[in-house]
Formats: sequence, C-alpha cells, structure tokens
Amino acid sequence: MAVMMKPFDAGWFYVEKPDAPAHFGPLIILSLPVDAPPTYVRDLVEQWRQCQQFQAPFNYLLRRRLWPSWQVLPDDEIDLEYHFRHSALPAPGGERELGTLISRLQSYRLDRRRPLWECHVIEGLENRRFAIYLKLHHGQLDGMGAARLIARIFSEDPAQRGAMPPWCVGMSTARRKTETARSEVGPAVQAGSRTGRRPRIGWLPRLLSLGKAVMALSRLKRDARSGRHPDLAAPFQAPATPFNGRIGSQRRFATQRYELSRLKAVARAGGVTINDVFLAISGGALRRYLGELGAIPAQSLVGQVPVSVRPSGDASVGNSIAFIYARLRSDIADPVARLHAVRASMEAGKARHEALPASAIDTFTLLLVGPYMMQIILGLGGYLRPSANLVISNVTGPRQRLYFNGARVEQIYGPSVLFHGQALNITMSSYVDEINIGFTGCRSSLPSMQRLAVYTGEALEELEAALGIAL
Repeated sequence: MAVMMKPFDAGWFYVEKPDAPAHFGPLIILSLPVDAPPTYVRDLVEQWRQCQQFQAPFNYLLRRRLWPSWQVLPDDEIDLEYHFRHSALPAPGGERELGTLISRLQSYRLDRRRPLWECHVIEGLENRRFAIYLKLHHGQLDGMGAARLIARIFSEDPAQRGAMPPWCVGMSTARRKTETARSEVGPAVQAGSRTGRRPRIGWLPRLLSLGKAVMALSRLKRDARSGRHPDLAAPFQAPATPFNGRIGSQRRFATQRYELSRLKAVARAGGVTINDVFLAISGGALRRYLGELGAIPAQSLVGQVPVSVRPSGDASVGNSIAFIYARLRSDIADPVARLHAVRASMEAGKARHEALPASAIDTFTLLLVGPYMMQIILGLGGYLRPSANLVISNVTGPRQRLYFNGARVEQIYGPSVLFHGQALNITMSSYVDEINIGFTGCRSSLPSMQRLAVYTGEALEELEAALGIAL
C-alpha cells in the first residue's frame, strides 16, 4: 500500500544532502524509579525488543520517485535490531558525555533503504538517569508532531507499567476531521485561530487562495524592503555571518535549561510573551558570541521562526507548520530595548499571517520558503545571501509531569536540522515548570559552541537585573 505525501513533506527529501541530513530529536532524559533494580534499563531494552508490531510512520519506507511517497511495510520486513539500539556512556556520564554521543548520532543521516527512524536507549547518566533519543525524519513529523508522539507514549501516572515503545504506538494515519476553535502554536506566540482539517475544495477556490498567498508574499517583501516598516522581516534580508556558509557533516550539540518561572517573570515585567524573552536572550547571546569572533554585523540577525498550525489533538503523520521571519535585534546592546524590539518584530510578522485565510496558509508557506529550498536543491546554499541566519523554534511540550514504567521524565530536548547556509539551530522545548534549550551546530562552523548556551543564561540574567527582578 502506498501513502502519498503533501508537497511540504516531500520537499524535505529534495533539500536533504549527505552532509546536511533532515532528521531531528527528541532527546528525553529520565530518572530511574526509586525501587528500580540494577537491571532496570537492561530489562526495559529486552521488553522493547519483544515488541515487533509497527505503526505509522515507523513502518513507512520511502519510495524514491519523481514525487516521493510511502510504502507501508508488513511487520516481518522491518529489522528491529537495526532501528533499536542500546548504548552506555563512559563514567561519570554527565551532560558533556551525553552531548558528545548525541552530536555523533546526529551527524549521520538515516538510511533511506529502511524506515526512517532510530531509537537509542542510553544508560550510564549520573544521578540514576538514562536517556531515550528518538531519531526521526522531518519529512514524516514536525516538532509539534513529535511532542504529540511523546504524549501518546508516556503517562501522567507514575504507577503505570507495561508502556509500549514508540514504534508500537505510532501516530494517526489521517488528519483530525473535526473542526477546532484554536490550534496550538509552536513558538508559544498564539499566532491566531486556525481550524482543523479543511474541506475538499474545487479549482476555483484553490486558484483564489493561490492569488491571496501570492499577493500577501509580495506585500511582505515590498513592505520589509521599503524601510517604512523597520520591524518587519522577510526572507533574504539576513546579514552574512560565520555560520551562514557551507557546512560539514559533523555536529555539535549543547543544552541549557531554566525554570519557566524566570521567563514568565521577565515576560510580565516587560509586557511581552515568553517566546519574545527566548528570542531576545538568544539574540543577546549571539551578539556576544559573534562579537568575540570579531564578526558581529551592524544589521540585526534574522531568525526563521516555525509556527505550528497543527489543530489541537491532531497526532497525524506529516508537517503542519508555517514560518515567521523575525529580527533578533542583535544590533541593540541594551537588553530591555532589545526585548521590546524583538516583540515588535514578532508582532509585525504575526500580523501578516493572521491576515491570511486558513486556506492560503500552506500555499503561502511554500512560496515563502520555496526560493531557499531551491537554493539548497541546486547546491547553492551557503554561497548566496542566507534566507535567515538560523532557525529558532519553540515547541510547546507537556504541561504535566510524565512517566514511563515508573521512570520520571526530567528534560526534553530537540536536536534539530541544519542546512547549507544555516549552520545553527536553537530549539526551546517547554516541559511542566522548566524550559529546555538545545543548540545544534555544525562542528566546523561554530567553534566552542557551548559558549552560546552559557551566554544565553547570562543574557537572561542581564534582563532580570535590568527589569529589577529579584532572584
């Protein structure tokens, strides 16, 4: 049986290159149950190896034709021993050792001759912890889709046992059919109401939607370049930086985490959103990092911010995302002024999306990112002006504490995708009462990338001090 792909999903297989693979996390860190025996992780691995039933997309094999599609494989044609792997960290098993392993696992692309996933159980983390790294292809899922998969696998009940591995649970094969009053928005910006699955429409409404998308994109580019809308950003307005050239195949991965209450306090004091705070401290960290390299541009860095338009409750295969281009205001030294300037840029970008009818969102997104995708397909990425300096995203994670067979989920990170021309990705995942930030970078383009994680924390401290927030 064959399953067709949406155009945006298919695009991921055209932009993927051997040294720029298109896979992402999640990376989930767990604590052992209090009464766990020494063999807990080993027993878990053996239990999972007995689960030989596969649900979508874990049983999807890529059919490489002019227009790619999925072939659904029977269970007996999937080699679980290849996809499911058990590793252990060298002592003491801290964040550094875990980051080194994830960097290596993130560096090689998934084998297209097999279903496009791997699951790694990693033991040996200090303080009685272990990790699960689920390597997924972006042609099958986006960040919010992965968050929905996590919600389907894990439980809010610490006493629950017998939980199934991800490939036995999988995702829905169809879009949610019921209308919803509001969708969840990835960057925690709530960019506006969207509905669920759209009804089938004829050629005339489709043509009208195309016209509206073309007109909206033309206005966006014209207004952003006119100088009359200084807060508005559009593709190909980003300045050149050391991480906007060609990339190598090896990755670096670093992490940072904060209490969610700290970002909420800054957001309240500044009259902004949590996502504005995240973008502003990232802009501050990048300003300092590039300044030390002697390469900070006079013009603000531009971030490509994914926005989920996945309806609430939709746990289907595929991508449901749009994009906003926002200025990170790395050109502003004052942290409070930078925060408000970032908010103004995000608001300007959101307003353009909110003005679009729901039927035009997918077309607008394809037109928006299409030129950069074509650059990559033609092998020109990293040689020409970047569409954006980096992808910077915020995935709304579970709001309740999760468990797996009694093991408590502590953090959730998102190692992500890099492209030629974009050697850095910053992804924030919210989880219960904290935020977890993952920094994915090209090893040859970003020396000492761990400093970026440190500088993000110091940029948050600067904001707290400037706003008079007592720690």
